[in-house]
Amino acid sequence: MSYPSTAKDFLSELINEIAQKDRLHSKKINANINTLSASHPSLYDELVELVRLYFSTRELSMERIASDYLKMIRDMRAEGLYFYKHGKYRCENQKVANEYVYSKPDVMSYYMHALLVSQILWKHHFNIFVHFQQQLKVLFPANAALKILDIGPGHGFFSFLIKKEFPSYEKIDVVDISQTSLEMTKRIIGIDQGKINYTLSDIFDYEVTEKYDFIVLGEVLEHLDEPGEILKKLSHLMHKEGLLWITTPTNSPALDHVYLFHNKEEVLTLIKSSGLDIVNTCNYFAEDMDEETALKNKITNLVGLFAKNKSL
Repeated sequence: MSYPSTAKDFLSELINEIAQKDRLHSKKINANINTLSASHPSLYDELVELVRLYFSTRELSMERIASDYLKMIRDMRAEGLYFYKHGKYRCENQKVANEYVYSKPDVMSYYMHALLVSQILWKHHFNIFVHFQQQLKVLFPANAALKILDIGPGHGFFSFLIKKEFPSYEKIDVVDISQTSLEMTKRIIGIDQGKINYTLSDIFDYEVTEKYDFIVLGEVLEHLDEPGEILKKLSHLMHKEGLLWITTPTNSPALDHVYLFHNKEEVLTLIKSSGLDIVNTCNYFAEDMDEETALKNKITNLVGLFAKNKSL
């Protein structure tokens, strides 16, 4: 069987494969897809095509992609049961996460594949990209020659959107402790004639003399024992007028989530106490329900915000 040649075909075959293995879950993501493809069709098709191209270059079967994704769903359900019973994440610290997740190539492989798929199947993941893209056009001039630092890029979607909106950008430096993540990001957004640079490093060991106009920190804080420390580090890497984009989830049990934010207010408090001023925020719950019910039931809430260094 030939690989799907269009984003639409890829998505259709993926959903069919997931439905064969978990029909109940497929109903939920079908509803998500219908909403997202109708509300932002251009961006949605664009991101689906990125996912299709990545998996086509890896020559992974649809059965493998669906299996990896559903394995993550099962793992998240197990972590969720622990969380709701004990009120904390099972993964106690970064050392444990490294031992059981980051140091195991087989675990990282399936996990990163699954997380990539989630970007186009989960509404809260996709909606954060919509907000990000819209705000970029407001916060920076169209011809901005930005110097960008992307830390823990995951799959590089934020940097992809930066490339799209600011073709005159000067460079993007991508830093991650995971070689798997770096390789995946490189496959998805490339090197763009040498303007995108990849560094395997802990951000705390990353030393440069220059300052960045824009720093991206997508879903990193929840993986750290002391997330405030990275914010202080990044404040020194930003230009005086630079901006920092942060996303992090609350109440989000997963294999490698260490730091528990109970609500959006805890996220904002951490940002402010780390020497940063908040420019604007957004948040998207993982389930369709009103905020009061979502908070009561500890539903994951994906928080996004732009911040800058405090004015002296």
